Amino acid sequence: MNNNITKIFIANRGEIAYRIIRTASRLGISTVLPVIKEETKTLPAKAADEIHILDSSQLHETYLNGQYMIDLAKKYGADAIHPGYGFLSENAQFAKLVENSGLTWIGPSPRSMAVMANKLKARELAIESSVPVTKAISGKKQKILDNLHALQFPLLIKAAAGGGGKGMKIAHNENELITQLENAEREAQNYFGDNTIFVEEYIDNPRHIEVQILGDHHGKVIHLYERECSIQRRFQKIMEEAPSSLVNESLRHSLTSDALKLAQKIGYYNAGTVEFLVDKKGQHYFLEMNTRLQVEHLVTEAITGIDLVEEQIKVAQGLPISFEQKGITKKGHAIEARIYAEDALNNFLPSPGAISYVQWPNSNKARIDSFFDSPTEVQPGFDPLLAKMTVWGDSREEAIQRLLDSLKNTTLVGIPTNLPYLRELTKTNAFLSGDTTTHFATIHKDFLQKAIHPNGSEKTELLLAAYAVWITLYRNKEDQKNVWNKLGHRRWGNSYNIALSHQNYTIKARKSNSGNAIEWSLNNGKKDNIHNIEFGANQMRFFYKKKWRKLSWHISEHSDLLFNMDGHTYNLLPAFRINNTQPFTKDKETYGNNDNRVIAPIPGKISKILITNGDTVTNNTPVAILEAMKMENTLHAQTDGIIKTINIKEGEQVKAGQILVEIKKSSKEIMPEEIHNNQ
Repeated sequence: MNNNITKIFIANRGEIAYRIIRTASRLGISTVLPVIKEETKTLPAKAADEIHILDSSQLHETYLNGQYMIDLAKKYGADAIHPGYGFLSENAQFAKLVENSGLTWIGPSPRSMAVMANKLKARELAIESSVPVTKAISGKKQKILDNLHALQFPLLIKAAAGGGGKGMKIAHNENELITQLENAEREAQNYFGDNTIFVEEYIDNPRHIEVQILGDHHGKVIHLYERECSIQRRFQKIMEEAPSSLVNESLRHSLTSDALKLAQKIGYYNAGTVEFLVDKKGQHYFLEMNTRLQVEHLVTEAITGIDLVEEQIKVAQGLPISFEQKGITKKGHAIEARIYAEDALNNFLPSPGAISYVQWPNSNKARIDSFFDSPTEVQPGFDPLLAKMTVWGDSREEAIQRLLDSLKNTTLVGIPTNLPYLRELTKTNAFLSGDTTTHFATIHKDFLQKAIHPNGSEKTELLLAAYAVWITLYRNKEDQKNVWNKLGHRRWGNSYNIALSHQNYTIKARKSNSGNAIEWSLNNGKKDNIHNIEFGANQMRFFYKKKWRKLSWHISEHSDLLFNMDGHTYNLLPAFRINNTQPFTKDKETYGNNDNRVIAPIPGKISKILITNGDTVTNNTPVAILEAMKMENTLHAQTDGIIKTINIKEGEQVKAGQILVEIKKSSKEIMPEEIHNNQ
């Protein structure tokens, strides 16, 4: 086999597309990238040798349409397809179509993919290879319920054809299982096109350890050590590191040996990852195999010095792996943090929208894999992953310190992100000591939520003090395009009425005689001084109440002032625009808590409507499921009443703030027998 690759069609987008392009370019291989028109100015679009602007942003018509991807690849004269991760990357039928079309598939064989993608077949192979597995049942809903006696609760429910944690659920009893199975079947069909469900006994508080493997067409299979991916939320990984702080040489030998046995059993080639759960006793169990490049492959590259994308391409060309197992050494420690478009202050609600200002940390401290390094629009139809931050150190302690510094020196202004959460997570004693089980986020939930919600009055005062600095020393010097905004501020003299997070505040501020300082007061209270004020490129630094304060700021396209503090974005609006204010942080109050309307908190698609006109509902009754950024969000009624109007249809795309359902409030107490059960 000798497939010379000169042009790669990347059937993907975002940061992984940019990652593939960089390696291909270094190898002298040109690239073609399909992009939606909204992303033609992103890094991957600018870096690709050729781009194809897609006519549609609907996934089933583009990135999930295998034949369409192949037709585009051939149209542009590509001789190979790299699927990245997600989308069609683990679709065996797509891989087979690629090979049958005469193109080179940069991945494992369609047969290997088909076997390992099906959790039931993968388990059977593990059992045949003497690799430990948990007890499980696979099939449709009724089959699982009929054979429930074979398992013990709690149970983990997931799509048999899926991976990556999408749609996973836990049931603690039979009633929960029945409800969860119905939801899981729907999600499995939506995400993977197969509603077969896999249910297994849930291991309490395990560690999630995976082994990176690499095979070629000549029968050689090697491993590149393990990664730990235990810190997760909603079964989605947040942080990964290599090597694992748990794994000793004995356990490492067992894990890597079992991973290689499975790979050799099916004649595996190209990159792959075998995932395991390790319980409190140190016993490991096969979880699944990902037949693709992993999101977290960067930490393996950092400790081994091996470019996995380069190896993928070489293997696809028929070249043998050029190094032996004994020649692969691990050096130091690497950690990756995933930065998501999620509102850490509002139950991690997905947060698509405009990023107005970007500042990544120094490249000497951290490797940033992202699809943007300048203002961009985060699209609601895609995964919320914005960037991966990877750090390396001689020791785990050094890597953690570099991660802390890098997170501190990262600024994204415009949408809420999980940056404040990552910063606090990295400082917990449990993380510092390596006590990172899959329950980490749950165990430390209260602590982390308290940490990312600093004292309200202190936070508010600092933001308003920064506003006073900005309006006094900066804004009134600028010749703004929006003359109304400029004059609107000045017509109040030195007094400003400001809206922040549903509250109005009065600021009085004037320049101090000492130059770069101001005198200010809040709500006609005691006057105070802000000293040593410094302005930089979207940065502000000043001395206030015995501390140095530093914030990032940006003016949005609507002339709103955005402040970034502790990784979160806040919007401050002047009084003369008060009728148009929409607090930036989208918490429950923004959308009418205890109101007679159900409003879309974010843009997305209505995947299911759970009520009909005339239904009786109570406060917190589920009314619809909104799918956004590959996540299902259940929307609830916020009052007792009767469904008056349903303004949506299943499959409809909706905008943030759109009224979806209207409820006629009850004029009398609703008796229990009147309540319509919609769950």
